[in-house]
Amino acid sequence: MELKNGRQSYLELIIACTIFGSSGVFLKHIRGMETSSIIFYRLLFGFSLLVAYLLITKRYEVFRLDKKKRYILMIGVFNVITAYCYFRSIGYAGLSTAVLLLYTAPVYVTLLSPVLLREKITSRGFISMLVSLAGIFLVVMPVNGFFESGNQLYMGIVFGLVSGLSYSGTIMTVSHLKKDYSGTAQLFWSALISLVILLPFGSKVPGEVLAMNLPVLILFGIVTTAFASLLYLNSAAKIPAQTVSVLALLEPVSGILLGSLFLHEPIFIKTLQGCVFILLGAFILVWDTRTMPMRLYGMKDPFMSFQTAVRVRIPGIPQIILAWLFKKP
Repeated sequence: MELKNGRQSYLELIIACTIFGSSGVFLKHIRGMETSSIIFYRLLFGFSLLVAYLLITKRYEVFRLDKKKRYILMIGVFNVITAYCYFRSIGYAGLSTAVLLLYTAPVYVTLLSPVLLREKITSRGFISMLVSLAGIFLVVMPVNGFFESGNQLYMGIVFGLVSGLSYSGTIMTVSHLKKDYSGTAQLFWSALISLVILLPFGSKVPGEVLAMNLPVLILFGIVTTAFASLLYLNSAAKIPAQTVSVLALLEPVSGILLGSLFLHEPIFIKTLQGCVFILLGAFILVWDTRTMPMRLYGMKDPFMSFQTAVRVRIPGIPQIILAWLFKKP
């Protein structure tokens, strides 16, 4: 049962990150609205659906705010900063540069989580982080050169770095609160706080502009806020912060694929190579030898290290993968 629940948490996180990658598709269909206003209405419609769901299912405990109130406030603030800086970075430096800088978050998490969360840095986590970041670099470079000149690029870099740092703050704060608040409670309170912060910007949108973008904004909010965010927080609360930060790198992969499918954006060879690196980094991180059948290794110790398992049983990796995926509960 423990293994099954672990696989379910990883699957939920992967689905959430894939949906987050669709944000660019929604943004392409929104016209005449400022970044802060888009974030506000995306949260508003997703939050409304979430509240309705909680009332219907009578999950009133979510509305209770007891311990660590300042950390709940921090999640809301981090979410606003991340979304705002990320979208501004796209405007100044382009999508590829913005994505690269946003996903510097795993670097910050790996460096700060031992100090702030007392999580040990493992060699496997460090290697998977490097492999995944190499994949991100390959993904974004064909679309837009990073070493361009101009004030707009520099502004985009600043906004992008801030978005990555803020995103790492969200990852670590969620992990810190996992014993005190469920993912649903964290989503409710962080969305409410974000809406209060962004309320002045949402009220500035003219009625005709809002009406024109209303269908896209409603769908944007429901899909990314009410559904994907709930999956993300519920799974992140059960997975170490360093694991979450690396698996979240799947988001730009899905963004590129969805952009090609729905926006007809070209996919370069290096983009595909980068996707392979990102998926490899995620696989290295979640492949835990302690949860796999002992007979597959041909050794007596089921708790051997990851490095030992790779060195001894590299030819048996396909069998290990198949057994892990299709093992009956």
